[in-house]
Amino acid sequence: MKRTAWKLVRRLRRHANGDPVLLRIAATLAHCDRRHRCLDPACPQCNRAVQRIMVRMIAAFQQAHPELGPWRVLSLILPPIDGATSLDIGTAWSHYATVLRQAGITLGIFGIDLSFNEDDRRALDEAARFQPHACLHVYGLAPADEIKAADAFLKRHVPATEAIRRPVRSTLFDGNLAAPAYAFKPDPIRRQTILRDKPGRANPVRDTRDRPLTVEQQLQTVRALDEAGIGGRILLLGLRLASIPAGPSGPELRA
Repeated sequence: MKRTAWKLVRRLRRHANGDPVLLRIAATLAHCDRRHRCLDPACPQCNRAVQRIMVRMIAAFQQAHPELGPWRVLSLILPPIDGATSLDIGTAWSHYATVLRQAGITLGIFGIDLSFNEDDRRALDEAARFQPHACLHVYGLAPADEIKAADAFLKRHVPATEAIRRPVRSTLFDGNLAAPAYAFKPDPIRRQTILRDKPGRANPVRDTRDRPLTVEQQLQTVRALDEAGIGGRILLLGLRLASIPAGPSGPELRA
């Protein structure tokens, strides 16, 4: 077992407080290895394997279907769902799929990413800082013409806020597989908004820094992943995972 997975197992056991779900997950993760994957949704090793598989499938699909390109990378962050009191990846999946389809996206490969966002701009009055919150957002690839056509709709329906300054972003996909890898990254982060001095600027500028999750945040994440399932963060539009016939490296993406 890799160090990151073992650290998670120890944290779960230490803070489970008799919780049968967390204890079950800890026991499952403790026996995971490369030859015998546990396939638990909260397992860092298995999620890393899913990330590698998705990157390979996306690369193979795009190579097999050059007529669908060029592609663009889309990042979309919707406001938290009203009344939501816990992380619910399944509900977020449905919400994002609906909005993307309404925007006219018919073909896309997206991952649902998770972060905990905090405002650490201590020089500001508390009233001027946004409240800490969990953020479920999508990041992935779609045909460039569809993303360009959807841009006006998305920006009109997903306005910027103090907490989320750029909820809609897109860039041309240059073929670098770091983009699809990021879409399915297995390690949620705690992202802090800060003020940082910048040469040539009279006043500090807004910036962000990453921090490890707190214990409570990690427990929330583990529960959410456990409920979502091992493939619960994969959002496909107009595509499906096909395992028959599977290629030499596993399942394939098909339209």
